[in-house]
Amino acid sequence: MSPILRTWTFWIHSELREECRLHLEATKLPELRAQPGNTRAAAVFRDLDDGTTEVVVMSVWDDMASIKAFTGQEPLAPTIDPNDRPKLFDHEPQVRHYLMHSPDSVPAELLRGLGL
Repeated sequence: MSPILRTWTFWIHSELREECRLHLEATKLPELRAQPGNTRAAAVFRDLDDGTTEVVVMSVWDDMASIKAFTGQEPLAPTIDPNDRPKLFDHEPQVRHYLMHSPDSVPAELLRGLGL
């Protein structure tokens, strides 16, 4: 089976960037990494110079069955903690999945650069 890169993008006010980073590193990313079938998880941040920051949460999964075991039957629906929702400026309405032909189909230096 081919691995799957799962991404979800949201936007926050830039003053929340460090709080968001710390929160993701302390809770959400370890939660993803602990799921059976998940091999990597990371978040990247991009300041947009308009007072907002784009955040992309990425994870690599063994297959869609692993993702569904984590998400339930709605693998495209983002899971947003109700306590986090008010801090989001905006978000993509659904998660994206990208088929990777092999674990090496994304250049290793890119994954290292993203902390994956």
